[in-house]
Amino acid sequence: MLVWLCQPGGNSSLISRKVMHYSCIELERYDNIEDEAFASYYEVDPVSVLEQGYEHSIADLRRMGVEGATTACLAVLRDDELRIANLGDSGVLVIRHGDFVFRTEAQQRSFNVPYQLGCPTRDSPLEAQRFTVKLERGDIVILATDGMFDNLFDEDIADEVAKCVRADARGAADPVRISRALASRARDVSEDSRYATSPFQSRAVAEGFYYQGGGKLDDITVVVAVVSDLEDTPDRR
Repeated sequence: MLVWLCQPGGNSSLISRKVMHYSCIELERYDNIEDEAFASYYEVDPVSVLEQGYEHSIADLRRMGVEGATTACLAVLRDDELRIANLGDSGVLVIRHGDFVFRTEAQQRSFNVPYQLGCPTRDSPLEAQRFTVKLERGDIVILATDGMFDNLFDEDIADEVAKCVRADARGAADPVRISRALASRARDVSEDSRYATSPFQSRAVAEGFYYQGGGKLDDITVVVAVVSDLEDTPDRR
């Protein structure tokens, strides 16, 4: 982020918002009964959706004379199947009954150099990792940027989720409570130079770099969903 802030015409936050904006528009086509994409509702490919979002975003940036880059993570649910496209060091976790049943790994060219979409980077949406995960009712799905993964170990994430479930009067998983708790804990670690250790610090040391201070300051985004049953609707979904 800092690299683009210091570069004339650089704006990484703009392209990240645009990629998600146009990807959402593309995805909404599959819900529109008047759109030809409606017939392919169950065949939707998140990589194709990301590709469309990227192409529109790059066109906007070039027209505006703006440069920037972003990682990207899309997850689409169809029946009990979660389809994921992940490019860079954002990621997805699935927790079931307190255990991790799925986790993406960071996609990097070298330490702290993730794959990114943007201008003038050369990475493509077609290089995104593809995953398909079978979900069950009650599964907790977490999508987050590296701002969370660089500051919280898996056991920290599991601990926060468990605390949130215990704090609920019904013992249920509240996605809003969980997302806020994870983002808050990641922020606390990132801002505390006295913190003993963090995933980012551990990886830096393993790569031979000296890194003073436990956490890593970065933007932090956490999105949480809890899988539940959904009644059929008149348009077959």
